[in-house]
Amino acid sequence: MNHKLLTKFVFSGMQKNKKTLIPYLLAGTMTVMIYYILQSLAHCPYIYKDGVEAFYGAQIISILLEISGQIVAVFAAVFLFYTNQFMIRARKKEMGLYGVLGMSKKNITYILAAESLIHALTSIITGIMMGTFLNKLMLLILYKIINQPPVNGLFFSVEALKSTLVLFVILFAVSLIYNVASIRVGKPIALLQSDRTGEKEPKVKVPIFILGIITLTAGYKLVLSAKSIGGAVNILFVSILLVVIATYCLFTAGSIFILKCMKKNPKFYYKTKNFISVSNLMFRMKHNAAGLASICVLSTGVILLLTCGFSLMMLIGKNIDDRYPTDIIVTETVSEAGKGMDDFAAINKALQQDGIVTTDQIYRQYRNIMVTEKDGKQKITDPDTFDSDIASDIVTYLLSAADYNEYADMNLTLKDDEILIYSSGKEWKKGDNLNFMGKEYTVAGEAEYSAIRYIIDSTMSIFEREILVFPDDEQICDLMTEAGQRVNPDEYEVFIGYQLEKALTEEQMETVRALMELGGLNREAIRFKSEEMSAFYSIYGGIFFVGMFLAALFLMATVMIIYYKQMSEGYEDQKRFQILSNVGLTEKEAKESIRTQVMLLFYLPVAVAIMHMIVASSVVRLFLRMILIVDAFTFDMAIAIVSMIFLVIYTIVYKITSREYYKIVNRKD
Repeated sequence: MNHKLLTKFVFSGMQKNKKTLIPYLLAGTMTVMIYYILQSLAHCPYIYKDGVEAFYGAQIISILLEISGQIVAVFAAVFLFYTNQFMIRARKKEMGLYGVLGMSKKNITYILAAESLIHALTSIITGIMMGTFLNKLMLLILYKIINQPPVNGLFFSVEALKSTLVLFVILFAVSLIYNVASIRVGKPIALLQSDRTGEKEPKVKVPIFILGIITLTAGYKLVLSAKSIGGAVNILFVSILLVVIATYCLFTAGSIFILKCMKKNPKFYYKTKNFISVSNLMFRMKHNAAGLASICVLSTGVILLLTCGFSLMMLIGKNIDDRYPTDIIVTETVSEAGKGMDDFAAINKALQQDGIVTTDQIYRQYRNIMVTEKDGKQKITDPDTFDSDIASDIVTYLLSAADYNEYADMNLTLKDDEILIYSSGKEWKKGDNLNFMGKEYTVAGEAEYSAIRYIIDSTMSIFEREILVFPDDEQICDLMTEAGQRVNPDEYEVFIGYQLEKALTEEQMETVRALMELGGLNREAIRFKSEEMSAFYSIYGGIFFVGMFLAALFLMATVMIIYYKQMSEGYEDQKRFQILSNVGLTEKEAKESIRTQVMLLFYLPVAVAIMHMIVASSVVRLFLRMILIVDAFTFDMAIAIVSMIFLVIYTIVYKITSREYYKIVNRKD
């Protein structure tokens, strides 16, 4: 058969299968575009190139973009192969017909190869063109998120182009090999009748069902057992793996179990719409369950990424204020009490010389130790075992009642066995007992956080934090002396902070640093809020930007799997509904049956995904505390908002796909 005629078959086949082909090409194009944009930004000189940062913290963003690009590459391999399976499954009957009409396997291979070449060229070229066009827009959006001034000029990355071409040429080539192999091994008659192959009623696979229950219980138990950041770090990825395994096992075996329970309920089952829906789902559940489980896992990923992203943007202002409570921050260690006041005076003089006007000046001195809590008792952490179990390590700040009264403008008197406390991880009440360093204390109340918050080191947010106020300085010295050589009771930590009338220029910042250096202070001891804000926005804005890219990719995959699942099931059900129509099923009854069938399990994946997210919310929040301060209310609100948005999108997809499903099954020809 000549190539001209075969080429006509190529284009006519694409025309006839456009309902499945167009979404496939769109999915391929979007995947190529996302991967190309991430790779292009990772090698962009306006971010990081050849060891040069375009702004502070740009290297971290570049690393995040590289990692996310690798994630997208793995995801693209799985996703494109998955959607390709739907495509070739729908084409088997057509290829079988070609074989019956006399085409050789070589001719059919030519058709498949030509189609794959067109698919690959369309997806890759269009994806790269769209990526090149949108690359500048994405860069501007990233700069907006991280509070950087916009840049001029375009950039075309040769490295990104090469990696994109190599990856997707390989992926489309592997898909072609799979398609050819699946067609060539079958006989034409078998391929022609592939859509008529019946299935036995599936049985509940008890071992898989039990495995699903065990892994889900274990995963949930691990998540709920995490009470600290250390615990969250240790179990998060293990629990995710267990829950993913449980999801596939329970959707595969559990969904059949649910349908069989429905079948055993005569009041429910023996109604026209329920009878048809449950019966259809029962015979397709082997394939249906895997698709539903994939939708559930992807939906969980979308909700998780969007929740973390929303939380990040909702809390970014609060985190900046907590980490940098004043416009100028100076922290240092002094060898004796009151010595920090000399440096305080020197800094005041340096600011006055540069004409900098302050609206508030803050001075705090305190002691800072790391303690380990075990069985309700606390001891100073041994440096040799530090980091072995960060779940039990607590950063503890020690203040005397005299210093606390000065800072909080109070006149508090504590008895020898009394103590004030503030804790980030536990709520204390007046009258509670505290065992600290082997001594028993009675909690006299909660320390006033607003007065002492300046002494908390925000870079140690991975640990729980406590502030303890003792009756006098002698008790603190005695406690630290008893700890031996691990701490120096004579050393104090000092915090000096200034609120400014107006923001400093870069020249003023450098002048202040130089004047402080002349006064004997370390340049590294001083930090400016405006500089730190820039780094903060760069790092966390970059995390948000990458997270939204991945969330968009997962959402696209979720929609595509739903669409293809509905389309493939529609073609499978078409003849069944035609037979039922011939024996008296009305159009109204068909619509009701379709609605029931689709809704019975369509909303199950998203319901399970939201349940997974709710259970995991506590451990995810703890995990986020490694990079920012997260309060429970804001995080819970983010989950609620994201879940509602996702449900709306999911419902829209349901409406569209169920309409397409009905059109297919109700077709008369």
